[in-house]
Amino acid sequence: MASLSYDEGAHLLRRAGFGGAPEEIDDLSARGREGAVDFLINFNQIDNSAMESLLAASFDFSTQDGISNPEIRRWWFTRMVNTKRQFEEKMTLFWHNHFATSSSKVQDFLMFNQNVLLRQGVLDRFDNMLLKVSQDAAMLVWLDNITNVLGKPNENFGRELQELFTMGIKDVVTDEQNYTEQDVKEVARAFTGWNYRRQSPFAFQLNASQHDNGSKSIYTGTPWAQTGNLSGEDVITIISARPATARYLTWKLFNFFVYPVTTSSADKATIDKFAKVYLNNNHSIKELVRAIFTSDEFFSERAFFSLVKQPVELTVGAIRMLGGTYNQGTTGRGSATLQTLSRNMGQDLFAPPDVAGWDPFLAWVNTASMLERFNFANTFLTNRNTTNPGIFVTNDQLKSITKASSKKTVKRFLSRLGPLNVGGALGTLRTYLETGDNGQPVTYVNDDATVDKKIRGLVHQIMCLPEFQLN
Repeated sequence: MASLSYDEGAHLLRRAGFGGAPEEIDDLSARGREGAVDFLINFNQIDNSAMESLLAASFDFSTQDGISNPEIRRWWFTRMVNTKRQFEEKMTLFWHNHFATSSSKVQDFLMFNQNVLLRQGVLDRFDNMLLKVSQDAAMLVWLDNITNVLGKPNENFGRELQELFTMGIKDVVTDEQNYTEQDVKEVARAFTGWNYRRQSPFAFQLNASQHDNGSKSIYTGTPWAQTGNLSGEDVITIISARPATARYLTWKLFNFFVYPVTTSSADKATIDKFAKVYLNNNHSIKELVRAIFTSDEFFSERAFFSLVKQPVELTVGAIRMLGGTYNQGTTGRGSATLQTLSRNMGQDLFAPPDVAGWDPFLAWVNTASMLERFNFANTFLTNRNTTNPGIFVTNDQLKSITKASSKKTVKRFLSRLGPLNVGGALGTLRTYLETGDNGQPVTYVNDDATVDKKIRGLVHQIMCLPEFQLN
């Protein structure tokens, strides 16, 4: 069994989750590389009753009217901050971006139902996940498949199914074209008549009279060519088995969890290697992510801090790393702070920018978004009102991280928020703790007044460093 250092454990928890306290990282490190990954991905064994109790006390989704736009966002942030099953939420976030639908067009209760569906199947066989999402009301509405009928096929879903959800326009390894415009037309015919019941639980419903039962030919001239009375289910089975789909999914998982993938021959060989895990394990997403998270590629120097934190990762991660708190409100009174801050940084949950989701190569950091990142740090560190159902970290929580000397205190917070290597900034941060309001040197004293003022300022500065923006 491969060992797992503290820094590697912290890296694993930031990527497969959002980060955490030293005791969580120590626990992962003690399990070794394979054991830690198994613990994270076999999350059903982890007791999550405390979070479930908080959700029950904070939300009332018993009726459709209670499932509102701000409440479902608050609900998901509450889950991410408080869950013991971090990978469950992180993988749900991956699928939310992969099968991107938005409340800009889809009703809030359908968006909520889809989020529940994604969470239930995060590590399912891909064929099963793809079929469930394709038959889910949110997707049927989002890509207009409810208007895809016999004689007048709507091509939106058939196109995005191939371009964004499975293969990509071109194979990410071989660069071969994966489908033609004729394939889009034929695939669209296979999904005619797909609809859903307009009553709870809004289940999938095939309108047989509007389904095209004629012969369809897809991928003609390729090894995956099929002709016959193909249904939507048939198409999903065919596409899920294609090597191009295995490579595309691997490519997306690497860009989300590991490092930005280039078009180099070495990176293509890496993608192809992990795609074979998918193909050799009955299209198991669980086995694919297990292989990725236990790999030398994941723990390579190239992978460490190679991704820019998404706004959700930045906000949720900071709270979890510092032992902060979010959402202590009762039903209907919870704070919209996190979803507002995240939206201002460019990531509005339940509302990706378009069907392609948030671009994995998007420059999350720019002049406007950095200001909003600083605003988050300021809001989090200056809020001392623990009766407010927003975000806060108490003086006691901060003091538990401090040490007797300024040098050790700075190193402790850099370790807690990373661990981060900030080079020369280490001395600057230490000087800050040893400087009074008048600009003159003072002796660092680890007392309550220092914690309330200087330590809060120190953490704010660390969270505004370039290094903290990386994951």
